[in-house]
Amino acid sequence: MAAIDSLAPRLAALGHVMHAFGIDDGDVQALERPPQDGPAPRPVLHGATLLLPEAPPAWALPADELHLAATLHAIGHLRHSPRRQAAGKRKPMSLALAGAIEDVRVDRLLMRRHPGVGRLFRRLLRGQPELPQVGFEALVARLQRVLLDPQADDDNAWVRKGRALFEAQAGQLDEAEAFREVVSVLANDLGQLRVRMNLQSYAPPLPWHDDNSHLWAHGADAEQAETPLRRPPPQGEPQPAPPQAPEEAPEPAPLPELARHDYPEWHYRLERARDNWCTVIERAVPPASFSAPTPPARAPLRLARSRRLDRSQRIRRQWEGDELDLDAATEVFIDRRLGLAPDPRLFRRNGRGVPRTSLLLLLDLSASTADLQPCGRSVLDLEREAASLLMDALRDHEDRLEVAGFDSDGRHVVNYLRLLDFGQPVPADAALVLGAAQPGLSTRLGAALRHATARLAKETSAQRTLLVLSDGAPSDIDVLDARHLVEDAARAVMEARRKGVRCFCLSLDRASEADVRRIFGHGGYRIVDEPARLAAALARSYAELAGG
Repeated sequence: MAAIDSLAPRLAALGHVMHAFGIDDGDVQALERPPQDGPAPRPVLHGATLLLPEAPPAWALPADELHLAATLHAIGHLRHSPRRQAAGKRKPMSLALAGAIEDVRVDRLLMRRHPGVGRLFRRLLRGQPELPQVGFEALVARLQRVLLDPQADDDNAWVRKGRALFEAQAGQLDEAEAFREVVSVLANDLGQLRVRMNLQSYAPPLPWHDDNSHLWAHGADAEQAETPLRRPPPQGEPQPAPPQAPEEAPEPAPLPELARHDYPEWHYRLERARDNWCTVIERAVPPASFSAPTPPARAPLRLARSRRLDRSQRIRRQWEGDELDLDAATEVFIDRRLGLAPDPRLFRRNGRGVPRTSLLLLLDLSASTADLQPCGRSVLDLEREAASLLMDALRDHEDRLEVAGFDSDGRHVVNYLRLLDFGQPVPADAALVLGAAQPGLSTRLGAALRHATARLAKETSAQRTLLVLSDGAPSDIDVLDARHLVEDAARAVMEARRKGVRCFCLSLDRASEADVRRIFGHGGYRIVDEPARLAAALARSYAELAGG
């Protein structure tokens, strides 16, 4: 109790600071908590009242500076942050990351308008204890450090990406909504990397940041904020039953394994391939074991094929043509020497036809494909719809088609799902087969490209084409260097082209265009800015690849 009493004069002074910033109903009080094990308690902002704990002993900094920083941070929230937002079905990690970005946003606003606040925050940051290297809280702390201190740097790829995304929106610091996409992208990347969050011990890593409980409304509070009050039914009428929570669907069993294949992976720093580095696991689709979501009614794809001159075909012994048929002319001389009447058909001409193509359509099945697009459908739903329409359009076509999907869980588990093999008849309900394609884990693109190339290399068609549908750059849980998998995938594309396989990508992520261009080269990709038009973009790309 003595410690709380010793805080009283400081708390009163901090209350005057809140009033000076225009928070007339603001108040600062001591946070009374019994001693307990675990992380040090964080400030709590309840309404316009800030509850401050004692300064954590791990920080060798004056307690008065920490309390002043906490008060200024609370003022930033009270003046600039939206309050009691509905949490909805967002995961705890996504909420924690959104709170961390919001903390930086309000701190940056204060630092921009009051330079002295910036000097205080940076002084506290530079006195921070040594940061751990792994884990969700460590990554958040490292990201906040580089965003609040311009002189700080970090070699972690996720932290660097977060800094770039945040600074791209720094001109809109006054708008909290402008940073929603930043949170979505970073949370998706953490999911790809399978970073874990300890719900029991997590707290905002910077000790002057409050617990962010004021930002979110959960459960009944959220429903009350979102739904209007309803008049009770008159007496005698039955009360409506409360809505029942939907039962969670059981996770599907792992798909049957067909074979395992080892492939090298290119290390751009070492400038060499590491042999047998990745393992691709082929998996099969059990017949009628998956149900596909009912797609909206769509007109069938119209595959406009451009007809080109096929100089590999020669039509011989013609009455007229493009050039002299030397074989026929030789036979004329022989016939004349033998006293026979020669055949006057001495010409040949080039045949016109559409060359046969083997097309392998490779679908990205990473976890991010479950994300909803502005059209209200997930990336994977759009991929399945486009693949289904293409399968139906090629049902009676001369070209050969294979459809596969891939995801990864580290270099030893790159799943390759065979949905339709070359030479296999297109099923009557293509959407049912494609229902086996479910959102998976990460995106080790290079290994999947090498395996798809190996399957295409067995084809004897005049053209062999690999077409990838993806929603972003490659990533995996065991790779921290963002450039590594991009360079490996670019190497895999180069190897495929040396084997006569043409590679092309349709990407739904404009932000990753630089990586896609590095992998597939100029003219080797197309960015689909309107996800709902993916099927039309696929039809157009097929016409160019198979007919050009």
